[in-house]
Amino acid sequence: MKRHLCCPDAERVGCSIKRNRQVHCRAILAVLMMLIMCVSASASYISLSTSMNSKVRDGKLNVLVNVVNKGDESAYNVQAEIRVGDKKVMAAKRQELGINQRYTVAETFDLDLKKPGQYPLILVMHYTDANQYPFSALTCNTFVLGAGSSPAEIFGRMEQATFWKEGEAKLTLRNISDAVISGSTQLVVPRELSVKRSPQPVKLSAKADRMLKFPVENFSALSGSNYQVFAITEYDLNNEHQTNITPGMLRIVETRTILGLSYTLVAALLAVLVVVFILWQFGLPFLKK
Repeated sequence: MKRHLCCPDAERVGCSIKRNRQVHCRAILAVLMMLIMCVSASASYISLSTSMNSKVRDGKLNVLVNVVNKGDESAYNVQAEIRVGDKKVMAAKRQELGINQRYTVAETFDLDLKKPGQYPLILVMHYTDANQYPFSALTCNTFVLGAGSSPAEIFGRMEQATFWKEGEAKLTLRNISDAVISGSTQLVVPRELSVKRSPQPVKLSAKADRMLKFPVENFSALSGSNYQVFAITEYDLNNEHQTNITPGMLRIVETRTILGLSYTLVAALLAVLVVVFILWQFGLPFLKK
């Protein structure tokens, strides 16, 4: 007796299941792509491209600041703050700086410096977004007083720090000269942050390294922000004033948890589950064993 198997029906059912799995998988991928596109489309930003030039003439420091908004939305209440030593000037304020528009200011400082050499010049750009939330960005340069200056004898390196409420900026200084160097170091941060123990005295033996630590607190910075900061070390050597500027980066990342697990870990677990689900829908045999 011959036995007949219901192969045609089984094949039709199998094909139907495979088609359903493919449809479900495509639907999931389509939803994920839509979510990614929505997030990308809603991410607008302000990006200020800043340049600062300076020149000393007849005992005066002339400073020219040029700023262009390279973002995709306007910046508001744009204002340059220029610092030279203990002097500070707040330049004219621009109510709105549109996309690709330019903000230019020129200021003059009377100098009363005793020694030739290099001195720090600090620029703080203040601005707000359309919701009047305040931001600031730093630029640090040096200007030369007198006929030239000697090469710097101190070099610095700053580690990147990531924190939410409180963190620490670590600076390593190296003295490459054969002389003992004494001076001071300050950490310049945007107004969204505050720094403790700045400036700090520093003394470096010949050919020696030293690490300085600056506690930093987050006052109003938003999570996901990256801030450029500068450690400025000043000292006198061979009857000249010298300045070393070391840039650094501080990342502000809010630490959130779900049932004691960080958001990053939860997102990673969800991503793994989605991948496993998609593979299961395709019917990969090693997942069904």
